[in-house]
Amino acid sequence: MFMHSKWNRWLRGQRLELTALLLIAAVIGCDSKSPLAHVKGQVLLDDKPLAAGSIVTLPSAGRGAHGVINNGEFELGTFGKNDGALIGTHKVAIVSNDASAGRGAEAAAGKSLIPQRYTGPDSSGLTIEVEAGGTNAPTLKLTSP
Repeated sequence: MFMHSKWNRWLRGQRLELTALLLIAAVIGCDSKSPLAHVKGQVLLDDKPLAAGSIVTLPSAGRGAHGVINNGEFELGTFGKNDGALIGTHKVAIVSNDASAGRGAEAAAGKSLIPQRYTGPDSSGLTIEVEAGGTNAPTLKLTSP
């Protein structure tokens, strides 16, 4: 009987250690970031690549993504450069301006190279559907008035 109770105490201790290890593994294995998918796309203005600009997305929930447009191409990043965007539907805003005549942080932005409606995620009418796995390659088509 003495041996049996000693065995039970040892087994309970092992279960406690195993439970603690599983809990620690679960916490370490869980990334605080939401699932992301790679997004590399293009922006066309009147069927020609938009020379330069910025893109910002607004998902229905969570953190939006952003990227730089260069020669019509962009990659999105949410937590870091080009790390992707949250899975789901994103509203999109695009900004593209002429070079400013002034210099420094106080200089006014140059003239917009795209219609004003594209500069807001709610007014642009542009969306991106980000799906898990692989690279998402949206083409955003902008038109001049």
